[in-house]
Amino acid sequence: MNCFKNLITRFIVTLFQLCGFTCLAQLPDFNVQVLNESNGIKTSDIYRIIKDKKGFLWIQSSRHLQRFDGQNVKRIETNGEDLHDIAADSSGVIYITTESGIERYVNDIKGFEPIRITGRGVKPDNKLNKLQVTPDNRIWANSTKGLYSYIAGEDAFKHYPLPGLENHRFYRRIFNAKGYNLFIADIDTVFTVNTRSKEVRMVPLPGIRTVVPFSEDVAWATNHLLQNFEVNFKTRSVKRISGLPLVELNSINHLKGDNYLVNTRKGCYKYNKTAKAFTKVTLYNSGNELPNDENYTDYFDSDSTFWLVCQEGIVFFRPLEHNIGWLRGLKNADREWNNNIRAVTEDKNGNIWLGTVEGFYRLNLVDGKVKSYRPDVKGHKGLPFPAVRSLVHDGRNLIIAPEKGEPVIFDPVAESFRSLKYPQGMSGTRLRKKMQNELIATIYRLHNGGHLIVGEETCYFIEKDTYLVSERYFPEAYHNIQTVAEEKGGNFWMGSYRGLLYVNKNFKTLYNDISFTPSLLITSLLIQNDSTIWCGSVGLYEVIRSEKSLKRRLIFPQLRNQRITMLYRDKTGKTWIGADDGLYRYDHVSQKLEWFDVWDNIQNKRFNLNALKESRSGYVFLGGFNGLNYFKPEEIKPIKEKLNVSISNVRVNQDDTMYLLRPAPLELNWQENSVEFQYLTTYYRNPQKLTYRYRMIGLDSNWSLNGRNNKVRFSSLSSGNYTFTVAASLDGVNWDETSNPFSFVILPPIWKRAWFIGLGILVTGGIGYVIFRGRIRAIRQQITMRERVSEIEMRALRAQMNPHFIFNCLNSINRYIVKSDNATASLYLTRFSKLIRLILENSNSKKVLLSNELEALRLYIEMEGIRFDNKFSCEIFLADNVFADSIEVPSLIIQPYVENAIWHGLLHQETNGKLLIKISMLEETVLQCVVEDNGVGREKAREFKSKSATSKKSMGMKLTEDRIAILNQYAQTNASVEIIDLMDQNNEASGTQVIIRIPV
Repeated sequence: MNCFKNLITRFIVTLFQLCGFTCLAQLPDFNVQVLNESNGIKTSDIYRIIKDKKGFLWIQSSRHLQRFDGQNVKRIETNGEDLHDIAADSSGVIYITTESGIERYVNDIKGFEPIRITGRGVKPDNKLNKLQVTPDNRIWANSTKGLYSYIAGEDAFKHYPLPGLENHRFYRRIFNAKGYNLFIADIDTVFTVNTRSKEVRMVPLPGIRTVVPFSEDVAWATNHLLQNFEVNFKTRSVKRISGLPLVELNSINHLKGDNYLVNTRKGCYKYNKTAKAFTKVTLYNSGNELPNDENYTDYFDSDSTFWLVCQEGIVFFRPLEHNIGWLRGLKNADREWNNNIRAVTEDKNGNIWLGTVEGFYRLNLVDGKVKSYRPDVKGHKGLPFPAVRSLVHDGRNLIIAPEKGEPVIFDPVAESFRSLKYPQGMSGTRLRKKMQNELIATIYRLHNGGHLIVGEETCYFIEKDTYLVSERYFPEAYHNIQTVAEEKGGNFWMGSYRGLLYVNKNFKTLYNDISFTPSLLITSLLIQNDSTIWCGSVGLYEVIRSEKSLKRRLIFPQLRNQRITMLYRDKTGKTWIGADDGLYRYDHVSQKLEWFDVWDNIQNKRFNLNALKESRSGYVFLGGFNGLNYFKPEEIKPIKEKLNVSISNVRVNQDDTMYLLRPAPLELNWQENSVEFQYLTTYYRNPQKLTYRYRMIGLDSNWSLNGRNNKVRFSSLSSGNYTFTVAASLDGVNWDETSNPFSFVILPPIWKRAWFIGLGILVTGGIGYVIFRGRIRAIRQQITMRERVSEIEMRALRAQMNPHFIFNCLNSINRYIVKSDNATASLYLTRFSKLIRLILENSNSKKVLLSNELEALRLYIEMEGIRFDNKFSCEIFLADNVFADSIEVPSLIIQPYVENAIWHGLLHQETNGKLLIKISMLEETVLQCVVEDNGVGREKAREFKSKSATSKKSMGMKLTEDRIAILNQYAQTNASVEIIDLMDQNNEASGTQVIIRIPV
């Protein structure tokens, strides 16, 4: 009976292999990922989906578009017109057809622009429908009146006449392409057009609904009855396709060999061309099966990713690539299984047995059926407790260790339980009772075919074939051992709650390392060679055994804070590591550590200890807290995807202007020195893994890590040339840099530019030269002024000591001597000598004390009074606020005006005259001297002067006025002289008043 069953099983497996499928036919065909509203995509109204050169996903709805980059969605409106189709050429240009024509996408600012159509224009009875792209990057559109092709030189879509069909009408919107062959149809005929040879072939088929190309010579078509036919253009034949239900076709995509993926409105199918057999595909997402019974549009991109729009949203997967599978139940199970899988094993027929917290299960990989064995929790028969901690298959039977109670033997053929065999007598009874109270961690298969049961306080050996139990006690066994690894020589490495044990074949402890930190618990072991083992704890350690000790070191620092629950070496020598964050693969040759997490279909909970099985089919099964993972390790290709990184936006000083559209390099003024960059990577499989780094050449040539942030800002940049570039990575080791870095220039302020600096130097030099010349000129003027001042002062001195005055004085002295008026002569001579002495003394200084100036003035007036027989009187008034001994005035500044008053005013007076001199402080720093006489006035004085033949030419006043003018210019003062003609009540001249204001 068993032989017959084995023959049947082998026959079924062989049949599936002949059909081109793996013997694990009932495992999910494809593990997929889903995009929907949780990603920001509206999925309720999708007609078409494509991907452009940059990796953007374009989603067409009836009147708008969505563009998705893996993380963000941008909605693009199109003026409210109905959209018919969308396509992208190989250069990345996006085209759409609308009710009014065809448009091309320019950029995010301008949106779409219409493209000119020549030949037969677009009219209500001749609208453009669908778009296709041939391998020569030529865009094609179909319409009621035939085909249109884009002519780059004319930047227009031009009508493409079909030989013999110039006036034919194509009333179906059917349009597809395979290579250079375009497929179109009307109501009852299918056409194919070769765009290179212009050959048109046709095959009649009534009631055509859909045409899908199978090859360049064969198409599959669906009629209005949802029947499907194979249309062969080479043989001009039509043949009904069997094996498919009544369903409308969407697409056909070649996989490998004779296998194809056929998408219909009622699900996806695998088709084998040789066997002409269809098998409905099973799609799984996060361990759960998707319905796969209502599909819409699809798209097979250049990266061999298949995008499918269905009820769940947008599903995508790579049908040509082996990936990691995740099961959380199968529809053929007799009851819902428990997903906390603690143990995995395989029997001789290839069935996978799973031990869970609610019994154990048999998974038949041929028919996909799952049978559950969930015993009575009261322990009536079978397992004493429903939760299974470990199970193994020894070639005949299963040995199952429950959570509580003794292990049992299960016959998978008879589906019956029996107990292990114990020694006879009291020793056997005690051993069985001890086993019944034991908490078993795992059952480990030994090299000799026996099994080692590891309990909480001791170990047990099960003899091969006889199932006889014996105890293997050693003192350190109470450490609560969790995992075991046997060396070729028979010695054991054991991981426990109290560190690492190394025990010989006689169960004598040779080494005991209890110094693991931060956790003593060892949860996984992998022997590397005769002296080295990897130990999983919190972190992964390499332990090297020597003759005297164990040496331990932490490896993979990135795993130092993760609990390592699984270690496995595959057939290629790579090591797989189960950790808190998922599954890792280490390549010992390249020393590269790759990470697989929930986005790679790894279950989102921790793997269970010892729940690993490598099957004879090459699949590895991993049990965890949330289901079963499975894969062929050697078929999981290294992650070498080229990431398309682009700079999506540039903001300057909070300005959102599209600087990216400006010609490079962008020129900014010196105030535009705050720049923000936003970048993205069009990656969909696992966008959570993306990390970025950037650098700003011109500021810092080193790369700066930016984690998952896709934005960076630079503030207060100085003027100069800059280039911003960014790179993305999935593992932090291999980086892909953007192909379009952003270059810009911040111009210096105008005063820091070379031409301005040069001009500034010239202007400054010119100004300096002018100032220098002016200074030289001023110095020369000062020297000239000093010379003039000295000359004028000497002239003033000479004017005061003119020969006529001296002669008159000496003659007057002589007259007084002749008259024997010795007293008057002596007085006159004394006054004359004092005056001469004061004048000579004062001439040595530019300024003299006011008291000295008044003394000289008094002597002069007294001499003139004696000389003219006291014909006039003089009074000098000094105000109380004038301190003559502390005020300095220019020498000989008042005397010329006094002399002029005596000589030209008072001497012509018939009566005795009066001279009044008043000195006061007009302001704190201004001295005012008033010289007033009651003489004949300036008008009569000029008359007397003109009648005199020997009139004296007085230069004193002129010289004084020059001195004051030079003083004002040289010393920057405001000295002034004001002369006032005095009048009496009859308006006749009554004297002259001179007001002298001198800054002191």
